[in-house]
Amino acid sequence: MHDQTKMGFQLKWGIAGVGMIAHDFLTALGTLPAEQHKVIAIAGKDLERVHRLATLHKINTAYEGYEALARDDSIDIVFVSVLNLQHYEVTKLMLENGKHVLCEKPVAMTYKQTKSLVDLAREQKLFLLEGMWSRFFPAYDALDQHISSGGLGDIYHISIQFGVEINDIERNLMKDLGGGAVLDLGIYMLQLVQFLYKEPPTDVVCTGHLSKTGVDESISCALKYMHGRTATLSAHTRANMTNKAEIVGTKGAIALDYFWCPTVLHISAANNTEWSLPKGKYKFHFHNSAGLSYEIQECWDCISKGLLESPKMSLDETVLLSKLTDTMRTQVGVLEAELN
Repeated sequence: MHDQTKMGFQLKWGIAGVGMIAHDFLTALGTLPAEQHKVIAIAGKDLERVHRLATLHKINTAYEGYEALARDDSIDIVFVSVLNLQHYEVTKLMLENGKHVLCEKPVAMTYKQTKSLVDLAREQKLFLLEGMWSRFFPAYDALDQHISSGGLGDIYHISIQFGVEINDIERNLMKDLGGGAVLDLGIYMLQLVQFLYKEPPTDVVCTGHLSKTGVDESISCALKYMHGRTATLSAHTRANMTNKAEIVGTKGAIALDYFWCPTVLHISAANNTEWSLPKGKYKFHFHNSAGLSYEIQECWDCISKGLLESPKMSLDETVLLSKLTDTMRTQVGVLEAELN
């Protein structure tokens, strides 16, 4: 893959999926320079919904199913936003057809699937990024700089709560749709701990409740790391929680509100930084979805430089996270058979 001339490089997007996240993604993309990003086509299983989204966002080509999108040679990169359970097959299809891929998290349901996608992307020399949008928020850069400069001293504990009432959303109730507390919420907490500790845990102890259909509806986890460091993670799909992370170091603590999409960093009473999100043309469905523009721009930055993965969210880390979510789901009792 050759380094593109940055100035004149336009990334041509295909969109796989027509859910609420696809709408938010397209609205966020609309806030970025048109000379850098262009949406060529959108695909989904329900052609009526595909046409509706294509019309709203002025996308010229609408495909029924994902095969035609995969074969469209005018597309450079595909945003995969189908149901969790379909991430693997649709991402694999796009990579096999020579497309770069930005896939909503989790990139696949299990470690085995995730590892095979990463291997395929590397073999094909294609860019692959798990859409861990949190990593690309300016607040994460600022947090990293503060910690690197010794602002918190040595970090010894991270405590995170993430609870939202999503148990009435069909995909979270149905096991065969791939929802659950670990893959929908837990993965966000895990990525923050990994972002801060930068090494795998030496021990993971996890418990929680399963719904009648066998989906993990809550989790409570303790993680042990080298050098005396620990983390506790709690997630719930039946109740709203504080939804903040507390990072405790020898020189103080930082509380991070909306830790998965933060726009404010409170370092001290005298040191607060706030970032304003771009305004979209349409209303967003999810909290701070305008921040999806940061991960979209990361794709452009990486691909225009000829990079095959993002330094901020490496493929090795995506593989590690999938290994950890497998461990958590096994301990909570999501059927072992599902992990084979």
